[in-house]
Amino acid sequence: QRLLELPVGVRAIALNDAMKGWGTDEFTLTALICTIPENMHKDVQDEYEKRFGKKLVDHVKSETSFNYKKLLVAATHTKVQSRCVALNAAMKGMGTDEKQLIRVIVCATMKERELIRGAYQEMFDKDLVEHVESETSGDFKGMLVALLESCAPDDAPDYEADADVLIDSFAGSDADFEEITRKLAAKTPSQLEELAAAYEAKAGGSLKDKLAEETSSFGEGIFGNSDFKSLVQLLMQPPAERLASSVRYCIEGWGTDDTGLITCLVHLSERQRKELVETYTALFDRDVYADIEGDTSGDYKQALLACVRPPPETYCKALRGAMKGLGTADNLLINWMCIAKDRIDEVRDAFAVMFEGEDLASWIDGDCSGDYKDTLLRIANRECLKFPGVENGVTAQAPPTQEEAVKRFNRTFNDLCTQKRNKPDDLLIIPERQQQELGCAFMYWASRSSVSPNLDIAGLWDMTNALSMPPGDDGPDLRLTFREWDYSGTGEIDWNDFVKEMTTRVNDEGHYNADPLPEK
Repeated sequence: QRLLELPVGVRAIALNDAMKGWGTDEFTLTALICTIPENMHKDVQDEYEKRFGKKLVDHVKSETSFNYKKLLVAATHTKVQSRCVALNAAMKGMGTDEKQLIRVIVCATMKERELIRGAYQEMFDKDLVEHVESETSGDFKGMLVALLESCAPDDAPDYEADADVLIDSFAGSDADFEEITRKLAAKTPSQLEELAAAYEAKAGGSLKDKLAEETSSFGEGIFGNSDFKSLVQLLMQPPAERLASSVRYCIEGWGTDDTGLITCLVHLSERQRKELVETYTALFDRDVYADIEGDTSGDYKQALLACVRPPPETYCKALRGAMKGLGTADNLLINWMCIAKDRIDEVRDAFAVMFEGEDLASWIDGDCSGDYKDTLLRIANRECLKFPGVENGVTAQAPPTQEEAVKRFNRTFNDLCTQKRNKPDDLLIIPERQQQELGCAFMYWASRSSVSPNLDIAGLWDMTNALSMPPGDDGPDLRLTFREWDYSGTGEIDWNDFVKEMTTRVNDEGHYNADPLPEK
């Protein structure tokens, strides 16, 4: 019966199993929450409340404590919700945690900042910009506000002119420092790299080094205090280095900044986890796992590690934990096998590496019996189709050809438009089967994307042209379209973003009353 559940349902059931009754299974709770795919968080929250009549985050709060509780609550929220809570906590009460404000705001994408502002108002009935303004001052305040208000990049920045403005400012001329702040804040990481290159070509030196020099005199410089220096230095780094630097700052020195570390490590995609491990080593010649283990302990330590490890490794530890010792925790084993089944080949490989050549199937064979054992062995030994997106719970494999992807998409989109046309007053929710059919097109182009299993801006241009629904041009209108599709705010279009956009389109009169898409 558990095998027939959708992935969201299995995870919701397993979460409730870990917390119901007397006592909480902390390791299982950690593994379940810290491996929720980023595109599933809202779905898991909704499914849990629907099945068990309580909010998942409230149940987690009631069963945990201290830093462990803080981490699991942050990981249970959606990414945007967790950032709102972190920002509010940094500003409420006596004193302001400026470093936390820097981490959350600088490490967010422009679209995420826009989403955070909206969610903050909804969650705390308070305008985020006004709250930041009331808790900070000077150029530090100016830069934070500029970042929060810069929700869309400049489509045509003049890097040469911007570099001249910076050079004049460093030379001590009568420059508009507020404008300099806004020029930095209104640029994406790639645009800041372009600006830095233009500056270096004109000035003969590094923009990042110059900014550090001008803000390093006992925390004072043309820009003001040391918080501003920290902010600007972090802003001038590529996203992967921003994250790695923030994690290192939270760990190094006397004491660990647990609040900051939690904020940095929850809600990392699998690609970001891998990038963090590699970038941390490249920047600091250290191992992030070892540093976390050296500075933390107990369930909290295990939860932090689970936020960084590839999920199949966490699944391995959970499966082995269900079988070791006296007796097998059958319900726990069933839950984990159902959760891991679509990536069981990765789990098998990780199991052998982590436990010195031990075999997952052999453990099951030695701990179970009868038809129950046979079913679990079939899952443990199954061959898994490998395609981009399986790590996010996507079940639609990309078609082998563009023609098949377009045909399946067009046929399904036309069927949905017909349904909507017949009942124009009803909101049409796309059923799972038809989501997967539409998603064949998404997966075809996402599998060829630079951010696979998600879709980049070039992939969106190619896909929408092939599906006869392109933006007006491959410049400003394409960038606007990409922002509209990027509901999650990550700077990439994921599966949920695609489904939301398709739901919007089939309910749009301009689409469902338009001529059908070609199906040949």
